[in-house]
Amino acid sequence: MKLVNVETPEANVCKMTFSATAEELEAASEAVYERTRDSYTIKGFEKGQADRAQIEADRGEHTFWYDAINDLMDRDVPALYEGALAEHGYEPVDEPAYDLVSVKKDEGFVATATVALRPALTFKQTEGFTAKCTTPATADREVEQTIERRRQAAAELVPHKGPAVKGNVVHIDYSGYIDGRQFPGGTATSQAVELGRGQMIPGFEEGILGHKAGEEFNVDVTFPARYHAQDLAGKAAVFKIKLIDVCVRQLPALNSDFAKKIGKVDTMDELRAQIRQQIEERKHNAALNRAKSNIILQLADAAEGELPSPLVESAYQAEMQNFQQQLRMQRMTLDQYLSQTHQTRESFTAAVRASAERNTRARMALLQLAEEKGLTPTDAELDAQLAQKAEQAKKTLAEVKERTDLRALRRNEAIRRAMDYVVEHSTIEEG
Repeated sequence: MKLVNVETPEANVCKMTFSATAEELEAASEAVYERTRDSYTIKGFEKGQADRAQIEADRGEHTFWYDAINDLMDRDVPALYEGALAEHGYEPVDEPAYDLVSVKKDEGFVATATVALRPALTFKQTEGFTAKCTTPATADREVEQTIERRRQAAAELVPHKGPAVKGNVVHIDYSGYIDGRQFPGGTATSQAVELGRGQMIPGFEEGILGHKAGEEFNVDVTFPARYHAQDLAGKAAVFKIKLIDVCVRQLPALNSDFAKKIGKVDTMDELRAQIRQQIEERKHNAALNRAKSNIILQLADAAEGELPSPLVESAYQAEMQNFQQQLRMQRMTLDQYLSQTHQTRESFTAAVRASAERNTRARMALLQLAEEKGLTPTDAELDAQLAQKAEQAKKTLAEVKERTDLRALRRNEAIRRAMDYVVEHSTIEEG
């Protein structure tokens, strides 16, 4: 492969174009065929017996191209990419995005790598920012709620002889059948289930209610239409269940024994004081972190210059994915969230994009400040950091370095040091 062109289609963005000849594509495709031929089953042939022409006639002439392209890119592009960066003096601030432009049997293929470059920013201010650290008061109910959570966590399971009811914890052996046949993943032994929590599919826990320890019985259920395992979705199943035991949760008394067990103190009053202090420290640390973040965002607002658009877009996509993952954990859709918060999709995405741009500007400002203040870690400092990792993982330094993106590690450490510098040279007011 060869590097065809290096250009900057927009400010702080580098686009490299690479190409491979038809002969290179053919040689790499042949290597892929030899490596994978035994995995192909073609009508009229035993598995692995069809030759390349027969496989391509059945699957298409492109069958081996894309693995071949990946092989060639993995082999040749890193050195070409690094060489172009060094020649032009470019400093990337993200991983390159690769695109396949064209591929033809008689021409080879063309691919591009687009990468964001570190922008040159102008600072109106880098020190002397001010932020308030306001720690919310801790109410008595917060202390009592924490004690109750710890009490629930310390509850013991005590077997009883009565029928299972909601709130009981049962231990069961079960095996699932569809059309009279066991299905993969449908069996378990000594499975703990708290009845009424909805841990299992609809109808499963309800089928256990009223039964006693030692009983064996069947529960008929239907998998939800949107079940994560598509081969089970919407299907009727029978679970054969053996109820090993039925347990009630026995809560400990709130006395000196509980205080000693949970907090290693002698009295409940001491435990309450201990928990109050823990809550206050947690709240103060959270408030302090918010104040530090506020200072860094002030630095971002004081940094002027054009950011590389791919970097902002990448940050925007990451923030959107993170937010949607949080919504999924709460079993809420984005539309439901927007309805509850009285936002339009346009206003919401605009706010997320603005946040992504501001956070990106902060990172680039910190990276530049680290260079200006001599905070960028040296090779020796990175080696020392990685040597500790190697010792913990019981690997050699060379092994750890081989698996580490050194450029990203240096960049992130520089940003962390610059962040500490800005905070140390600013004022956080308690109040």
